[in-house]
Amino acid sequence: MSKSSTLLDLVAAQRAQLRVIIALLIASGLLLALSIPFVEPGDRAFPILVIDVVLVVGSLGFFSTTYWYCTKRAMDD
Repeated sequence: MSKSSTLLDLVAAQRAQLRVIIALLIASGLLLALSIPFVEPGDRAFPILVIDVVLVVGSLGFFSTTYWYCTKRAMDD
């Protein structure tokens, strides 16, 4: 068994936790969306807002793709 196959087995075993992480990231994104109208590009909080948006969107994309792949892999077995 290769190392990548072992890693994928470990990740696929945590599929239920991935759903919780995705739900938390969606909630974080909604709360972040509520703060966007109050921050303007000249404010001191603007760089933090941009970093937060990148982190939330990137994490949501990564974990959603991982969950999709794990589900697809479980259906193939």
